[in-house]
Parts: sequence; structure tokens; C-alpha cells
Amino acid sequence: MTEGVVRSLGTRRFLDWRALDASGSAGGILICWDKRSLEILDWEEGQFSISCRFRNVEDGVVWVFTGVYGLFTKEERECLWEEIGAIRGIWEEP
Repeated sequence: MTEGVVRSLGTRRFLDWRALDASGSAGGILICWDKRSLEILDWEEGQFSISCRFRNVEDGVVWVFTGVYGLFTKEERECLWEEIGAIRGIWEEP
């Protein structure tokens, strides 16, 4: 994912983003947010997912968002669940 493509989507200087390109399939994951509303505290990239830990600017609530892309095989799905479990082990937030 190029910065030019992402910048064409939105609010320019207020836009922040993280992306994970697909491996072996079309697509990938793109997570965008408005920096006036959300502050990114940390992020983790897996093979099939990307997780971002955010803080709401307005009220300070911290939370986690995980984006995933479609998996085809049972082995890939098992790997994804392991990734999600690892994220849960790193961060305590909902």
C-alpha cells in the first residue's frame, strides 16, 4: 500500500494509517483513522492480521482494533487464532 493511495482517500494531514499487504492472495488490510479523534499507542502486524491499540482523544479510553483478511485453509485459520491470542496476551484493553 503506498502513501499516495492512502492520502487520496481522506482528510490529508489529519489522516493516519497502517497497512498489511496480502501474502499469496489479493487484497490486504488497510486501517485508517482521524488523528484528531484517535491516538495510536502501538500496533502489531501478523501474517493475517494487524492490530492497533488506540486512545480516544476526547475521553482517554484505550481500546484495541484488529483487522483480518480472509483465509482459505484450516491451517491459515488456526494461525490467525494464534495471532489474535498473542495480541490478547500483550494488551489488556478490550
